[in-house]
Amino acid sequence: MQQPVQPSLKSSPCCGIPVGQPQRVRSNDLMRGARRLVIEHGEATYTLLLTRNDKLILVK
Repeated sequence: MQQPVQPSLKSSPCCGIPVGQPQRVRSNDLMRGARRLVIEHGEATYTLLLTRNDKLILVK
């Protein structure tokens, strides 16, 4: 009986996260107690908002 072939997991050179695996970050770590976070992506600016109902909204 043949063993199933397992894909080799290579790590990203920048941060050691296996390629193909999404990075997981807790919202508390991102927001650091704030209710608004500004994200710069290329030329665009986005705002991540934490609502009173504890929901996240991303707006451009």
